[in-house]
Amino acid sequence: MPNYQIENVMASSNLNSKLNLNDVADRLDDSEYNPDNFPGVIWRPRNSYAVVVIMQDGKMMCTNVRSLQEVESLFKKLTKKLEESGVITPRITCPSCNAVVDSEDVVCIECGFLLQQ
Repeated sequence: MPNYQIENVMASSNLNSKLNLNDVADRLDDSEYNPDNFPGVIWRPRNSYAVVVIMQDGKMMCTNVRSLQEVESLFKKLTKKLEESGVITPRITCPSCNAVVDSEDVVCIECGFLLQQ
């Protein structure tokens, strides 16, 4: 088997939430948003070569990372920043199926598990 080296990882994630991209760009440091040129917010975190594209439907795509650990760290950091700034509501996971749900959801939309009683 030939030797290989991972140079670039591309990953996607979904916040499962509609976003106001003007709010995202205003509250997220190191971001660019010009809807006339591109329909998403581009976030380039400091001290990283990574680039994350954030779309209005909550889908995100990350490029220029070198490991799965870096991808996980980056998406966690971004989600935390968006929660802290009030752009999205804090997320929890369903104890039944581990789907990500909003903290105010009553029922998991993935499996129907009753989250609040």
